Amino acid sequence: MFKLLKDKKLYKNVFLAGVVLILLFVGWLKYLAIYTNHDDFILIPELYDIEISSLDSLANTHGFRYEIIDSIFDKSKPKGVVINQDPLPNTKVKENRKIYLTINSLQTRKVYFPDIFDLTLRQAVRKLNKNGLEVGNLTYRSDIAINKILSYKVNGIIIEIGQELYHGTTVDLIVGKGLSNEKILVPNLIGLLRAEANVILKSTSLNIGLEYFNTAVVDSNSAIIYKQYPSYIDGKELSIGSPLDLYFEVSKNDTFLR
Repeated sequence: MFKLLKDKKLYKNVFLAGVVLILLFVGWLKYLAIYTNHDDFILIPELYDIEISSLDSLANTHGFRYEIIDSIFDKSKPKGVVINQDPLPNTKVKENRKIYLTINSLQTRKVYFPDIFDLTLRQAVRKLNKNGLEVGNLTYRSDIAINKILSYKVNGIIIEIGQELYHGTTVDLIVGKGLSNEKILVPNLIGLLRAEANVILKSTSLNIGLEYFNTAVVDSNSAIIYKQYPSYIDGKELSIGSPLDLYFEVSKNDTFLR
């Protein structure tokens, strides 16, 4: 045993074996780096709002692949544009990485007109919005039923329950106003989006009148109301079915983003 420990050849062989192992390990790491393109990345470009017809050229230019995994319907966006992407823009990935995309549907979705007959106006507005339909003008008709839905039209044509309509179709409602000249308090719409104001007006038996947009407004859906006519005054009333004119400007958030 002592002779073995004093053998210089043993130490030399152990040392050489260690050196070989280290060299093999370093060589393996270098091989992996070359094989996996270590530190060789591409930045994923922003694909939001890009039309699907332009994706192939972008993929070839930037060195990635893509796959459309889902489509949704967003009426505020053009058809066939990218709504979401994974990974997110400016993410570092390996070349030829696959990007998963969600696009805005190329075809307008259809929905069935729900049964809103004899519902209250508030219930009808909620049900129509839930089914992807918009509430248009309210026409009031003398009837013993106050604030109940009596009929409904699209572009002046009476429609039937269960009839197929395009998602986002505007439906005009005929509402019972009772047998008296009922009045409604003027709501305060300052600071609201158009969609929010529309729901409040329809639910309170009023209509949107004229709409005026500031020249800086690009997207009417994100503009906010800065003025209304008639203006909001505590206790002020209007006849049911009366219109309110609305004035819109760019929201502070949109201004900041620009």
